[in-house]
Amino acid sequence: MAIERVDSFPRPHKFTAEEYLAFEERSEFKHEFIDGVIYDWGDPDPNDPVHPDYVPGYPMPHLFTVEEYLAFENESEFKHEFIDGVIYDMTGGTFYHSKIKVNIMRALLARLDDAQFEILNSDMSVSVGASRYVYPDLSVVRGQPQLEDDDTTLLNPILTVEVLSPTSVAYDRYTKLDYYRGLPSLEAYVIVDQYEYQVELYTRSETGWHWQAFNSVDDVIPLDMIGCDLPLSEIYRGIDLSDE
Repeated sequence: MAIERVDSFPRPHKFTAEEYLAFEERSEFKHEFIDGVIYDWGDPDPNDPVHPDYVPGYPMPHLFTVEEYLAFENESEFKHEFIDGVIYDMTGGTFYHSKIKVNIMRALLARLDDAQFEILNSDMSVSVGASRYVYPDLSVVRGQPQLEDDDTTLLNPILTVEVLSPTSVAYDRYTKLDYYRGLPSLEAYVIVDQYEYQVELYTRSETGWHWQAFNSVDDVIPLDMIGCDLPLSEIYRGIDLSDE
């Protein structure tokens, strides 16, 4: 069964020779390494999942197990997301991207009771499936955080936030939306544009998920699940979008 290449996904990670050698030393099996790609030996089993970049007649790029991904991530200088056996590079942040994240965290810290809620930044991954790990720009937990993988992975966010990058628009708006909506604990997903006053809010109710859009700096986002409002004026504080 082929794993579909989703156009919105980032490109898979290109491994360095050092990363390959470290992986090979840990692995029970042998793999070849060509131009940043780790390949399995032999023909793929027709009953096993097939890497989305596999070309018949050539070796198959290696599909990583969760354990292999976590070992790689633990040693890596940078963060990577993991979807169904493929390790993906995360896109780099701009000045506005970073500032908006800080603005949101500052606004929530001023409003939330730290005895009830935890606010976590993009260093904390979230498990959105048995073989899927992503890094929201910001997560909020109500009550006790449920953690695994040596406390590096969060299982129970109530709210997640993504600030859009030019290369991640479709990934954040559609693919990650599907992943986050599948989390039983999640009650809200916030998507923030960094180039215009535009915030999208998805909230869970007894009848399903509901979408709202806010596109004025005077708008206020109701976040009833965490007991506060979030003004766009604070999200975009110190950011001049007049020429964008």
